[in-house]
Amino acid sequence: MPRVFPACNALPADPDYAGGVARDEKTPRQQRPQGGRSEPLITRREMAGWVDGPGGNIHAGRWPGDRLGLPESGPSSLARPLRRIGALCIDWAIALVISNVFFGGNALATLIALAVMHVLGLSLLATTVGKALVRIQVVPLGGGSTAPVHRILLRTVLLCLVLPLMIVDPDGRSLHDKAAGTVELVM
Repeated sequence: MPRVFPACNALPADPDYAGGVARDEKTPRQQRPQGGRSEPLITRREMAGWVDGPGGNIHAGRWPGDRLGLPESGPSSLARPLRRIGALCIDWAIALVISNVFFGGNALATLIALAVMHVLGLSLLATTVGKALVRIQVVPLGGGSTAPVHRILLRTVLLCLVLPLMIVDPDGRSLHDKAAGTVELVM
């Protein structure tokens, strides 16, 4: 049999067989004990680390917001996804009403109305109508009452793109909050 791919053609009894895993030539090869099996090249712990994905939740806190120093529940805790989605739905419904009344239901007008509501509400009051109804406020991560306008603008642009909402870190913050350096807290 031609040995084009030696690792593929090797037999398990072959001392050069690496079990389908490439070996580092700088390290000595495993010695097979007489009459027994050698240590596996990949351990269960290594495989479990791979299955967990990048990071393997090593850096996750005990609850969402723990790494940020936020309490587990109550005021000043990180707002949970259901509240955040509810607030966005309320704000979107208000934007739809504005768009239908003044612009005949134009989709772009709805998106612009949502963006204007977010920029004005978050810049002046750290909340929007929908967020206020579900008791959420958006504050800068380092502290303070309201985030600077340039951060709110960045956050709003990313919010309108929708995709950053789907990317969430172990603390439960979406990409638009991470990029703007803000956090949504329960009031």
